[in-house]
Amino acid sequence: MIECSSENIWYKKRRPKVGRRFFAWLFVIILIVLSIAYYKFVVVDNILRICADYAHSYCTESVNLAVLDSLSESTKYSDLVNIEKDSNGDIALMTANVHKINIISREITNSTSIKLKDKMDKGVPIPLLAFTGISILSGYGKEINLKTIYVSDVSCGFISDFKSVGVNQTLHSIYVEVVVNANINLPLCNKKETFQTKILISESVLVGKVPETYLNGNLFAR
Repeated sequence: MIECSSENIWYKKRRPKVGRRFFAWLFVIILIVLSIAYYKFVVVDNILRICADYAHSYCTESVNLAVLDSLSESTKYSDLVNIEKDSNGDIALMTANVHKINIISREITNSTSIKLKDKMDKGVPIPLLAFTGISILSGYGKEINLKTIYVSDVSCGFISDFKSVGVNQTLHSIYVEVVVNANINLPLCNKKETFQTKILISESVLVGKVPETYLNGNLFAR
């Protein structure tokens, strides 16, 4: 009887320790899961927003500089568009100077890619407190440079816009539109972003009637 009683007492003394160990591990697991969830759904969104803002700024600045580098001061409206008029002085035909436009497009695309790569290689400065996920604190703390943005593709195209400015007078504006596709890579999260930048490069007032074919379409459509 005495031996059985001592074994029973030993079992009762040891069992609570197993229970405490189980709840301790359960607490650690829950804490890890909550930390991962907080990072993925709160911190990551905050960091992605900051990276996207920097990427947009980098793209706009790079495109502007690339356009300035690729278009010389001697580039005129007549270098981009050929116009033929009929005997009444109305516009009979408008054609784009494809050769010149292709050269400019390639130069802008290449220059934008190079300038963007230089900026992306330097990384994005992320304030340390941005990793708390609290937006109001995102601008504070020591900055950490993270190489999180990678450019996957850069394309360039021309857009034309026609606007009536008087009787038989039409303002023809020519824009360069650069589209940058980029990837923002963070642990446990990847996001694709597309940035479009449109810059006015030339415009001219056309005197005479302009055919509806040109008014309602893009002269530079590819």
